[in-house]
Amino acid sequence: MDTAKDHLLYADAKNLALLKEVVLDFIAENSVEASQKIPFSDIPGHLIRDILVTFGRSQQRDDSNEEDSDQFSVMRVSDLRRMLDEKGLDVDGSREAMTEALKDSAEEAN
Repeated sequence: MDTAKDHLLYADAKNLALLKEVVLDFIAENSVEASQKIPFSDIPGHLIRDILVTFGRSQQRDDSNEEDSDQFSVMRVSDLRRMLDEKGLDVDGSREAMTEALKDSAEEAN
C-alpha cells in the first residue's frame, strides 16, 4: 500500500492522469486495506476529491450514455480523452482541464 501512495503522489506531481486513475482504482478496490495502511494525513487535500470521485464512479451504475456535464467529473480519463478526440479538442492535460474543455464544448453547442 505504501507503493500505491508513492505512485499516487508521483502521478499527481507529474500530471500523469492515466497512472493516477489506475492507482486510485486500486485504492478503491482495496479500500479496507488502504484505510488501514495508508496514512491519509500524508496525502494532499486536493487528492481526497479524486479519491471520492473514484469511489463514486465505482458505485455508480452506468445506465446512461448521455453527455451530461455533471457526469464528466466521474468519467474515466480514457473516456474523457475519447470524447475530446471525437470533438476535435486537445486530449492532453489534467482531468480537470479535460472536464472543463468538455463542459465548455457542451455549453457552446447549446
